[in-house]
Amino acid sequence: MRHPHPSQITALGAATLLLLSSCGSPEGTQDPAPAEDTQQVDQSTPSPESDPSDQPDETDEPEASEESEQAEESETSAPAEDQEPDQSEDAASLDFRTDAQESEGFPAEFTRGEDPNHLIDVRSGVHEGYDRVVFEYAGDGVPSWRGEYTDSAAELGRGEPIEVAGDHILEINVNGPSWAPEDPPEDELPSQEYYERDTGGAFEEIFIQGPFEAHSQYLIGLDQERPFQVQLLEDPTRLVVDIAHDE
Repeated sequence: MRHPHPSQITALGAATLLLLSSCGSPEGTQDPAPAEDTQQVDQSTPSPESDPSDQPDETDEPEASEESEQAEESETSAPAEDQEPDQSEDAASLDFRTDAQESEGFPAEFTRGEDPNHLIDVRSGVHEGYDRVVFEYAGDGVPSWRGEYTDSAAELGRGEPIEVAGDHILEINVNGPSWAPEDPPEDELPSQEYYERDTGGAFEEIFIQGPFEAHSQYLIGLDQERPFQVQLLEDPTRLVVDIAHDE
């Protein structure tokens, strides 16, 4: 049997090693980092479109809602400026009667104040169950008053009779309103004048006279002696006379 020469074995072994080294696995030349990891990193990196600073703040909407609710609540709780101040008293709480009524301490107790009262407006209105007549004053005094029915009326200071439409006269005497004769207020209503009703049917007309020596008188002509109520309201100062309708 013929044996190969040692040099041939050596050459054959070298050739074999060379062949094995040139045929290495293709997997060894690829990037060991998996593609999945790259995609995961890309997804976790914020893009300009997904920037949280550009997203709307969800907490802004509740705050805006709370502000609008507070605004609505404040508007509801605030008193309406258009409400008629002469309606501040409930007629159901008033004591309507036909006998005389007067303020405490009448006729002496009244306050003239630094700016004495003077009459600037007379108005009337219809309410449920009664008519209201309002005498409004300027000034910071507090007048006293007395209301009663009378069979006849006379002019202050002279005693001359005064005719008032209607079969009965409700006489309202007021002490306190006055002014210096040499400096009469420009906005005072004329005295010795008749005033027709604005609205309502419980009275016919009103005659105003005074002030004479800090005394004024308002005569309200009625078709009958109706129950009435007198009260003094403030801010501004108003003498309010409520006259009941037919029951």
